[in-house]
Amino acid sequence: MKKRSERMSLLQDLAERKKRQADQFLADSRGRVERDEATLAQLEQFLAEYQTQLQEKGRRGVAMDQLLMARAFVAKIEATLDQHREAMKTNRQQLEQVEQYWRQTYGHLKAMEHLADRARDQERIEDEKRLQKLLDERSQLHRPPFI
Repeated sequence: MKKRSERMSLLQDLAERKKRQADQFLADSRGRVERDEATLAQLEQFLAEYQTQLQEKGRRGVAMDQLLMARAFVAKIEATLDQHREAMKTNRQQLEQVEQYWRQTYGHLKAMEHLADRARDQERIEDEKRLQKLLDERSQLHRPPFI
């Protein structure tokens, strides 16, 4: 039968694999949120620049059909922004869930490390006691003749 520390070591290895997987999930989720924020900033900047250009054209005079097309385009950009914000909200919620999962796996790993350390310490103490008992027994068997 395997020692308790060996069994605990196996559980610790499994916990480490789970933690590495959680690390990857966390990195992916954070990257997705960061990309979302960058895309949102680009879309907002594009909309602001387009609206500024549209206002300048409006001051100089523009045909009604061009104005209507420009307003429709602005509406599409705003709809895209709204959709993107909703997607960002979902991705942020997923990030929170992944962070919670990561904390759980990290805690589990630390618990497994602690249990494995305790098992190794206990086995070391038991080995030392066995050795001491063996030494005591041998010393009783080999008494010098003058005592």
